[in-house]
Amino acid sequence: MRRYRCIMCDHKFEVEDKVKPYKCPKCMERFVELLEGPPVKGKQWGSKSFSVK
Repeated sequence: MRRYRCIMCDHKFEVEDKVKPYKCPKCMERFVELLEGPPVKGKQWGSKSFSVK
């Protein structure tokens, strides 16, 4: 279980490890901060992973 906190409304909630929360369940804002649990790993922001035209 990972524990998150919403930056906008300060609501704390827990989510399973396999689910990534994109929004706070209370205010539906997408700004959440990880409080407890393993960090979420995503793509690296290297020069080969994206291009600007």
